[in-house]
Amino acid sequence: MNRAAEDTLEKVASEFENEALADLEDARSQAVAKLEAARKEAAEAVSKTLEMSVKQAESIRRQTIGAAELEVRNAQLRSLEKAVTEVFEAAERQTSHASGEAHEQALTRLVQEGLDVIGPRARIQCAEKDKRAVSSALRRLGDSKASSLTVEPEAIDTIGGVVLTSHDGSVRFDNTFEARLERMRPVLRKEVAALLTSA
Repeated sequence: MNRAAEDTLEKVASEFENEALADLEDARSQAVAKLEAARKEAAEAVSKTLEMSVKQAESIRRQTIGAAELEVRNAQLRSLEKAVTEVFEAAERQTSHASGEAHEQALTRLVQEGLDVIGPRARIQCAEKDKRAVSSALRRLGDSKASSLTVEPEAIDTIGGVVLTSHDGSVRFDNTFEARLERMRPVLRKEVAALLTSA
């Protein structure tokens, strides 16, 4: 082969090599750019995943704390209700065995309160065991008030106290011990709650 052909071949080979090297360099640059983009995308995905995980963990933590606080609050309310119920039961036991002068004075007050609500023409009902004490209470109130009051012959089921009804039956005032205790329940619940929380 002659020198000119060799030079041409060498020139063509050199150009081919340069083009191939340029293509390889371009492919390498593109691969590096793609790798960098993929690395950046992966880093962003990892960052978002971590951020979501942190948010989920915080949400679960808040839910867990909220559920625990709610359970503690419910337990406190159950304890409060139990304490109030026990106080009421103890009060009912004590009042169911009441008798004597203090009991008659209490019944007199209950009848008087009822008269203030119902008026002087009232029918009175009480437990069988309290009929004598209620009659005595009526005598204490004096003849003017007692003369228009009627103690009903049928007894009511109560631990103590009275129920007053207007003469025509349209108005009823329950002043039994149980009814009074029930009306006091909200106040008592607050007092017991204050005692429990201060302890």
